[in-house]
Amino acid sequence: MQLLSVKETAKRFHLSERRIQALCESNRIEGAQMISGVWLIPSTAQRPTDERTLQTDENEISLSQLCNILSISTATGRNWVKLGKLTPVSTLKQTPVFSKAYVNQLKADIISGKNTALKSRRNKKYISGTSVYRSYVSDTSVNLSIVQSIVEYIECHHIEITESFLCTILAECAIQLLWSKQNGSQTVSCLSDYINGHASHNDYLFLVDDILCDKLLIPNIINEHSDLFRFTYTYEKGEDILGLLYISLKHLGDRKATGSYYTPTNVVKKLCRHLFAINETSKKDVLDPCCGTGNFILQLPPCVHPSHIYGNDIDTLSVKITRINYALKYDISDPAILYTHFTNKDYLVFQSPIKYDYIIGNPPWGYEFSDAQKKELKKKYNSATGKNIESYDVFIEQSLASLQPNGILSFVLPEAILSVQTHTPIRQIMLHNCTFQYIEFLGNAFDKVQCPCVILQAAYTRKMFNGVGLTVKDSARKFTIQNPRHFSSEYPCLAIPDDEYCIIEKLNHITNSVTLLGKSKFALGIVTGNNKEYISQTKTDKNELVLKGSDIYKYKYLPSDHYLAFQPESFQQVAPTEYYRAEEKLLYRFICNQLVFAYDNNQTLSLNSCNILIPEIDGFHMKYIMAVLNSRPAQFYFKKNFHSVKILRSHIEQIPIPLATQELQNDIIAVVNSILINSDSDVMQKLYDELDSMITPLYGLNDAEYQIIKSSLKDENLFLYCHSDESNNH
Repeated sequence: MQLLSVKETAKRFHLSERRIQALCESNRIEGAQMISGVWLIPSTAQRPTDERTLQTDENEISLSQLCNILSISTATGRNWVKLGKLTPVSTLKQTPVFSKAYVNQLKADIISGKNTALKSRRNKKYISGTSVYRSYVSDTSVNLSIVQSIVEYIECHHIEITESFLCTILAECAIQLLWSKQNGSQTVSCLSDYINGHASHNDYLFLVDDILCDKLLIPNIINEHSDLFRFTYTYEKGEDILGLLYISLKHLGDRKATGSYYTPTNVVKKLCRHLFAINETSKKDVLDPCCGTGNFILQLPPCVHPSHIYGNDIDTLSVKITRINYALKYDISDPAILYTHFTNKDYLVFQSPIKYDYIIGNPPWGYEFSDAQKKELKKKYNSATGKNIESYDVFIEQSLASLQPNGILSFVLPEAILSVQTHTPIRQIMLHNCTFQYIEFLGNAFDKVQCPCVILQAAYTRKMFNGVGLTVKDSARKFTIQNPRHFSSEYPCLAIPDDEYCIIEKLNHITNSVTLLGKSKFALGIVTGNNKEYISQTKTDKNELVLKGSDIYKYKYLPSDHYLAFQPESFQQVAPTEYYRAEEKLLYRFICNQLVFAYDNNQTLSLNSCNILIPEIDGFHMKYIMAVLNSRPAQFYFKKNFHSVKILRSHIEQIPIPLATQELQNDIIAVVNSILINSDSDVMQKLYDELDSMITPLYGLNDAEYQIIKSSLKDENLFLYCHSDESNNH
């Protein structure tokens, strides 16, 4: 059977190459398979029906529409239909069609938790319920327990949080804080007094009116839920209690769909403390373009004059809360300032007449732009590339355009901004126009969000950055770059000190080396589509051992207790059989913060957390290449260049493999073979170090440089499998 490339198939089907790629990725072209990272399509394959052009009844929804509603890929949707998780009412041109009534009920069941079959990370936008975002304020906040009690009461009584209900709760809190600040006293049920005309005069009540949706509904809400209006809130300087209450009651799905991850106060204070400790702020304009409820504004130091502070957000209610927080902090009730300085606009579209000296904040992460928005963003922003536009990339680009020359940008961002390939365009823009001043690695700083983040501070110099003066801080150390560097926008190597950078440069420029680029085969492990159905913990005559990523250690794998009947035609995604059945191959952990490669000559199957590498470099033995990839110099190169928790093919293909004589390769392989048959932890450690001593000189590294490498990796798990110490924390 003849296999065609994407380009050839595009001509045959009269479609664009991008469309063919998308059809392959969604399993819409029968027989299409990825080989060595390239899609190949059988010449006999038929052009699939384009679901985008299907005409359905007004009471019916196509599969692609349903997948969009559920925020899943079409491939996942097709698999769920196959597994019976989704039930179509009919089929139109071989494509499943669903009734609107069924889809509406499905959404309701997911939100309520009644439907447990579709609980998945892909359905987080439908997660319901409330939770107190405790890290948003200080642990010592006296109002924290009140917000906790309100949330527990609402959950216990199954109260629906309508817009009117939410605004009434917020108005009660706001009016108490305003009176507490102005009068120095606490009053319970202030909102009820205000609605009934019994409240004393307060200069800020117009801001409370802004929050209220429908005053006619307020008495009923207060009467129906009177216990919620008996709490007493206390004004606390620098604490965004209104924001805490708002985001704790706000639907969790709404936060995720809009990319709103409200920044904990301790992180905001870190950013402000560092930024304004070293910069002159007198009469300088400060903007938070995605201000949320105003926590960054609350943490600004006294050196920032209130008349030079600006904020903006697309969330109308958040902006109204920001105005109240600003009024509370600065005792300013002038509507001219409150309404012109704090605006409810789309920052990516609106052109401000002001050029700011400082732009600070936490731009949205993963905002779900509509197709129409994506089209407009691609016209305006150079960083708006690819199928999925990352919101914080375009926010950075727009913010740079809003700065004065030499103005400073300081954002809290996902750590991925520094290394992940999809952010290369915005890194290129920044490296060509900014001087990075400060980077602080924060780890997973956001409540219930597994996403390492950083504080990134840069001056808009409109000149190429050379590295000198950049200060980097993490939990273990702090250093400042002293010597100029060459930065690649693809992998900029920002987070390493000068001595480590010199070693990376040495590794990049060794002459007697090759890479695996174009000289190896890669394959993904099996994606069954339903592990519960296909994977067993019992060995039978019809199944065989299958490995997961957690079974893989350096050099060898742990015997698994998982078994699989190999039925490629039944799986959601599978590589060509010959990859799994190769006479010898390397298996590696896909999700890991370092390189972990094991040798297999038993034609063992593996799942998608355990990928396959088959090197094909003339004169290089597979076990020698494995020893190099498992060595400390290779791990150092990977960690410092890519800073990733995923081992990507593009990473592996860049690692230099030093040339070695056949005699030396044989000596190294002899040590590898000793590791393969050994299980004693002390012996394994000694053999691993012996391999390092043989491989390190091949990179042209001296002992002092190797000690720098060893020191930088000293606290990391070596992933050496030993019976006597399975934790391997050497």
